[in-house]
Amino acid sequence: MSGTVSPVQSRRLARTLRRWRERAGYSVERAADELLCGSGTVSRMETGGSAEPLRVKAALELYGAPAKIVDEMVEAAKRRRRRGVLRRPYYDFVSAAFAEYLDLENEASELACFQLDIVHGLLQTEDYARALIGSAGEVIAADDTDKFLRLRMERQLRLAGEDPLALRVILGEAALHTEVGGPAVLRNQLDHLVELVESSANVDVRVLPYTAGGHPAVGCNYTVLAFAGAGDTAEPEVIYTENIVSFVLQDDSDEVARFQRIYDQVWGMTVDAEASVDRMRRARAQLTG
Repeated sequence: MSGTVSPVQSRRLARTLRRWRERAGYSVERAADELLCGSGTVSRMETGGSAEPLRVKAALELYGAPAKIVDEMVEAAKRRRRRGVLRRPYYDFVSAAFAEYLDLENEASELACFQLDIVHGLLQTEDYARALIGSAGEVIAADDTDKFLRLRMERQLRLAGEDPLALRVILGEAALHTEVGGPAVLRNQLDHLVELVESSANVDVRVLPYTAGGHPAVGCNYTVLAFAGAGDTAEPEVIYTENIVSFVLQDDSDEVARFQRIYDQVWGMTVDAEASVDRMRRARAQLTG
């Protein structure tokens, strides 16, 4: 739908309003007084709620934002009012938290992922993904299995094209040996993984060997999402963590920095690219059946 505002653009509008208010030293209440509106109106503008273009303009000018930022955010508010926020098909069957992650993934320029015991979703074959999704019966309803499978395959399209997603993955060695779907499925998955790594300059997968021992990311699969752009309206990096029952997004700068330090530390514990592919091939050779 032409002219729609993506969920990430809507999030950026809200964050820009909040950032400039805080930078100018205005409390929500004081900003509301100056803008001749209620404090609830200011809060809604900063949390993704309704944001009238004229009020966005008045707020950013009050806060001293540059004209370029004012114009960009006013235009975003106009598109949002005229066309609404883009609604994606997966909103009907995934949780609100996971939908928010998918919105961010759709617009990210780079993902840095830590995956301990299974192959990352963007690297999975269809058979591997089907077996994995089918094993999550208590989490994913049977009627939704095919929808989740199609969604996962569609997400992988970001790895190709003129402006492909850059993907870095730390893969625990256990993932090379966990027979999701059985030996034949894992064998094809490992073949796919090797082919993808060797043929795609934007995909870098490093294996964290069993011998690496303890590390700060034990027990936590997570992703660092980075976005193209610069300046005050650029989307900041976001951390996404997941477990069997919850998905959590964090954009607190201190938390993001902490997770990045952990990622860099664990990346330094992986084997290099050539040795990682070698371990994939050896794991495949060990499969029987």
